Amino acid sequence: MKVVVAIDGRDSAQTALEYILQKKYAEGTQIHLVHVIVPGFADAPVAGIPDVVAEEKKEEQSLLDEMARSLKEKLPVTVYIDMLTGEIADVVAAVCKKYDADEAIVPSHARHGFSRIWFGSVADEIVDAAPCTVIVLKMPQGHPR
Repeated sequence: MKVVVAIDGRDSAQTALEYILQKKYAEGTQIHLVHVIVPGFADAPVAGIPDVVAEEKKEEQSLLDEMARSLKEKLPVTVYIDMLTGEIADVVAAVCKKYDADEAIVPSHARHGFSRIWFGSVADEIVDAAPCTVIVLKMPQGHPR
């Protein structure tokens, strides 16, 4: 079994980790933890202004490393980490194709109303783009949108 897990911050990592541990994937399962950095105006560091991309990379790398350790301690799985850049749905779909994933796990911010119209739904885009089953996990109540 090959599983791609899209992670975006501590809450999504915790939601995905709880789901994976509850599902108890079999020995030999490959889990690919993926964080995607969306390119934008903050890509080029400017003197005197915090490098938000570098900070995001550092925070997410630490989070992915922590999640990988936890999975390896509790399940007989192999864990890989990918920190990539691009449009989230396209990158997650490409990772699924690259590793011939059986499923993708995507924690969702569950936006509604105007924020869904304005920001769209990355989870919906991944469902449409991925070549495998996509499991969309609902984020905990009270999660900031």
